[in-house]
Amino acid sequence: MPTWDRAYQTDQDDLHTLRYVVASGMSVAGLFPLCAVGVQSGAAATVTVVLFVLMWEALLWRVTLVGVYVSDHGIKIRMVLHTRVIPWPHVARAWAGQAANYDAWQIWVSVRHPERDFETPIWRRGSRARHRDRIVLPPEEFAAVLATLNSRR
Repeated sequence: MPTWDRAYQTDQDDLHTLRYVVASGMSVAGLFPLCAVGVQSGAAATVTVVLFVLMWEALLWRVTLVGVYVSDHGIKIRMVLHTRVIPWPHVARAWAGQAANYDAWQIWVSVRHPERDFETPIWRRGSRARHRDRIVLPPEEFAAVLATLNSRR
């Protein structure tokens, strides 16, 4: 199993650590509704709360882990609702382009077979566009991520 590392190392690494700490705390706090239901409620209420807590946990950690990761195997692009793993032999190039439906620059990854472009959550700082669940980097770090993704293929 490959070890995945973030493709970017920023001055905001403390912020990423804080995101993990907050997500962990919120995961524990998400268990409180289970305790509130207790034994007094019926089975339907318990099932509803359990499903809510499970969805809460999954969404919380999906948002926390959004990013671009690299390994010897390839590139992993993690978005909130899906994860895409692209092996290095399939990667044609990584490039900077206009973000879909936004006034911003983001990193895209092109694959060979079939020829497709995949957006990543890496955006360059400086645009007026605001979007949640994106990693916004200063221009020099944005360029470093592009260089990392293109040098590994």
